[in-house]
Amino acid sequence: MALPTDIRADTSELLPLDQYDHVIVSFSGGKDSLACILYALELGIPKNKIELWHQAVDGKPGVDPRFFDWPCTESYCKVVAQALGLPLKFQWREGGFEREINKQDAPTAKIGFQMPDGSIGQAGGTGDPNTRLMFPAAVADLRTRWCSAILKIDVATSAINNDPRFKTGRILEITGERRQESNNRARYAEVEKHKSTTQSRRVDQWRAILDWPEERVWEIIQRWGVRAHPAYHLGWGRVSCMFCIFGNPDQWASTRAIDPRMFWRILNYERQFGRTIQQGGDIEHLANKGKSYVPADPWMVEMAMSHELPQSYAMAGSAWTMPFGAFKRSGGPL
Repeated sequence: MALPTDIRADTSELLPLDQYDHVIVSFSGGKDSLACILYALELGIPKNKIELWHQAVDGKPGVDPRFFDWPCTESYCKVVAQALGLPLKFQWREGGFEREINKQDAPTAKIGFQMPDGSIGQAGGTGDPNTRLMFPAAVADLRTRWCSAILKIDVATSAINNDPRFKTGRILEITGERRQESNNRARYAEVEKHKSTTQSRRVDQWRAILDWPEERVWEIIQRWGVRAHPAYHLGWGRVSCMFCIFGNPDQWASTRAIDPRMFWRILNYERQFGRTIQQGGDIEHLANKGKSYVPADPWMVEMAMSHELPQSYAMAGSAWTMPFGAFKRSGGPL
């Protein structure tokens, strides 16, 4: 692809990787963040320096009920981390996505994050009260597409700021954005000074696979024999939330086919708020315009809708197959 002329300049310089004290790899469960993990290992970063972080968008894992995300995502991250011998830590906003859309004259909820000793750290929850009663806007601006900022980016930043391990030192955060994904991401810098940097703590964000084409992403996943998130095998080309605000008509038809109860619950919120997720109609209207692409694969549907994947799911080895959704255009973050 031709690169845009207005690519943002790097605001930091990547140090030799062995000079970082901690390496945090943001692991959404999607193919790009998985490729980042495998690439970090191939680059020789010691496992004892790497920590996988997953921001659970529906709230505290095992406590807050699922709402917008895939039921299997947290479990998928767990089984992959275990198979690769890497620690995984969760961070979340209390009450998650559903609390945020229902917020009335209340501050944004506290952030929780897992500590290495098993305790739970907390931060935030003291801001000014405000009201939402709407879904995030399907736009690039994170001020109105608040789900990414409020439920993911700010949560991870707060965990870095408040984890005593990170008061000092050099920290590298690896994230999996790629230029090929969208015109907006094509303009990203590769290395940036993270906003959690202080005088005593250097934090760099490295978009390690920013210039990779999708072919290279699947190549490294196949080379390691890691089975992709079930959603890819059901036809999704990108894995974010199950009910992504950027979903195209075929995605909405597909989510309605495999989880009609949650589909109608989200539709009822649109009607209650008097605001649709996307312009041009509610999700029922969108789904009616589309066609479900979910294959007749009961086992993979069961895996996608499961809260506890078997450990055997993580590694396919020589039985690895290219997912049905690979190289498919799907709605996702801009």
